[in-house]
Amino acid sequence: MGGCSNPEQKGRTVATIMLTEEDSMRLAGIQVDHDAQEALAFIRERILPEIQRQRGSRMKGALDGGTGSMR
Repeated sequence: MGGCSNPEQKGRTVATIMLTEEDSMRLAGIQVDHDAQEALAFIRERILPEIQRQRGSRMKGALDGGTGSMR
């Protein structure tokens, strides 16, 4: 069926986030404690800024004639 293998073609953002050992330990603690507040804090402090940084990097590359992913 007309599936699409490239998620960006469907308007989705794709980001690769490298987690530090500290990030992994924090996530493990969130999982063990079922701590929704800490999970939200982690997303706001660590995940969202990285997605925004990558999105800005791709946009800048495309606008400068670089190799950004915008086509």
